[in-house]
Amino acid sequence: MWVLVCVAEAGKMGLTPIVSSKLHTFLYLANTLAELFGLSSVRGRILKHGSSPFFPDIQRLIDYLAFSGVLSINKVDYGPKGYLSAHYSLGKSGREIYDSLLTHSDDARRTANLFRELIPACSNQVLAMRSDIGPIDANYGNDAVQEGEIVDFDEWSRDNNNMKLTNYLVDEIKALRPNKERDGVRLYCNYLSTAMELI
Repeated sequence: MWVLVCVAEAGKMGLTPIVSSKLHTFLYLANTLAELFGLSSVRGRILKHGSSPFFPDIQRLIDYLAFSGVLSINKVDYGPKGYLSAHYSLGKSGREIYDSLLTHSDDARRTANLFRELIPACSNQVLAMRSDIGPIDANYGNDAVQEGEIVDFDEWSRDNNNMKLTNYLVDEIKALRPNKERDGVRLYCNYLSTAMELI
C-alpha cells in the first residue's frame, strides 16, 4: 500500500514520474517517521548498501506493481555494470485502487497524510535533486552499522534515531509551532537538506 500511496501523492504534486532512488528514499523516510502519524513502520530495517536507501524486497513489489499495471514505467536510465533506474507513475488501475484504499482504510488515509507532508518537505530542498541521504541520516548514517549490515530502526529494536532527533527538534520549537506531524517531518527534512549541502 505504501508504494502506491507514495507514487499517487507524488503525482498529485506533479512529481511523477518519480525515479526509483527517490521513491526508496521517500519510503525509507516515511517508515522512520511513521510514528508521528500514528502509524507503524511497514519496514523497520534496511540493508546498509551504498549512500542511498534501497529495499530489495520493496523493489520486487514495485516491479510487480509496474508489470501488473498498477504503476507505469515511464522511462529507464541505464548506468554502468547493468544498473537500471526506472521512473514510475500511476498505471491504469493505480488510481482506482488508490481511491478505494482512501475510502475504506484509516491507515491508508494516515499514510497519505504522511506522504502529503513528507514529499513537499523533501522536494523543496537539496533532497529534490539528491537521494544519497545515507551518510547524514540519523539511522542509516550510524557508524556502528557497517556496510552490508542491517540498519534496524523498528523491527527488532526500538532505537529509531530519526524519531529521537525529530522529537528533539519538535521539543525545541514546541512553543512556536505545536503541530508535531507537519513540523516533525519538515524539521527532519530541513536537517537532511542542510547537512547534504555540506557534503
